[in-house]
This record gives sequence, structure tokens and C-alpha cells, in this order.
Amino acid sequence: MKRSWYFCVLTAALALPMAAQIGAPAGGSAASARPVTSPAAPVAGPGNVSPLLVQVQATARTTTADVSLLSIRRWKVANDTKHDAEAKAESIQRNLTVAMPTIVSQVQASPNDFAANFKLYRNLGVLYDVLASLAESAGAFGSRDEFDPLAADLDRIDQARRALGDRLEALASAKDAEIARLQSQVKTMRTAASTPPKKVIVDDEDKKPAKKTAAKKKPPAPATVAPASQPSNPQ
Repeated sequence: MKRSWYFCVLTAALALPMAAQIGAPAGGSAASARPVTSPAAPVAGPGNVSPLLVQVQATARTTTADVSLLSIRRWKVANDTKHDAEAKAESIQRNLTVAMPTIVSQVQASPNDFAANFKLYRNLGVLYDVLASLAESAGAFGSRDEFDPLAADLDRIDQARRALGDRLEALASAKDAEIARLQSQVKTMRTAASTPPKKVIVDDEDKKPAKKTAAKKKPPAPATVAPASQPSNPQ
């Protein structure tokens, strides 16, 4: 009976984010198991990631505390299952206290860096999967006081992951637009560089100087012949 109750509650708890996304009403069993609903993750556009990072950091602190309160050794289950749950709990705490702060700092330093945001998104996805498995074991073999906090943490991590996914989509669209703009500029520059300069033909027909008319030469003056001298008469 205890295991059946757990699967009903876990199914309803994991269905809450999807139900809220598509507008479907959440089931009554989930409401009774989790009386306080986590606030929706803030919208994180290309230039507004700080609120989301604040929520991720707060969720990391809460999840670390909730995992540390698990009494896994008291669970009535085989030792192999206990060892597996303890290994997952240690992995979650190590991620939240060592890896997560480093990744969050990288996003804070470069809010629009796609690689840093994707690294955080991937880490949240891995963390969600491991925490979901641990919450499943807590619901099956632990108490409701152990399962309920983990279910709430799981919901908050899922909301942060979804919000970060929307942010990645916005970043990708912005970067695609920027790349298209730069490619258009490069294409325009290449076209301008490969086009030979146009030759400018100046019509000098009207600018030619008028021909000078040759000055008429005066005909040479006729030569005058001196009269021959008369011979003198002999005496």
C-alpha cells in the first residue's frame, strides 16, 4: 500500500509542471501531498538572467538541506538499494555545492554567452534526473516527510530548467539574427570590392579650342630696277 501511494503522489507531482504549462487542472492527490506550490520561474530573456540565477541558487541551498535530512540507513530495503541512494545523495550535494556555483558564476560573468547558459541547462537536466530517482526511492522506502520536500525541490528545478530552455531559444534567435546581419554586410563588402570601377568618359568635343586662322601673308613688294646710266658724249 505504501508503494502504491508513493507512485500516485510522484506521478501527480511530476505532472504538475506539464499541467500548468498546457492549462490543465492539477489532480487533488498532488495538492494534498504538496500544499505549497512553488512560484513559477521568472522569465529570463537574453538580457535578464539575474532573477533566474537567484532562484537556482536558492533551490540549490534548499535541495542540499533536504537531501542531508534523508535517513537512508533507516529505510527498510536491501543494502544495495541503500548504497545506491546514498551515492545519489552524495552526488547531488557535491553538484549543488561545487559544480553548480561555478557554472552560475560563469553565466553571471557572461549572461549572453550561449555555451555558459547551455552548460547550466545541461547541469540542471542531469540534476533533475538524479534527484527524481532519489525522490522515487524516498517515496517508496522512506517517509512522506522525506519525500515531500524532495518533490518540491524537483518541481523548482524543473521550472528553472524550462525557463532556461526558453532563454536558450531566445539567445539562439538573437545570435542567428546577428550572424545573418554580419553575413549580409560581408556579402555587400565583397560585392563592392569585386565590381570594377566605372570609367568616366568626358566629352571634350565642346571644349576643344577654336582653330586659329592663319594670317594672310602680304604679297612681296615688286622689285624696282634702277635706270641705266647714260654714256657721256666725247669731246
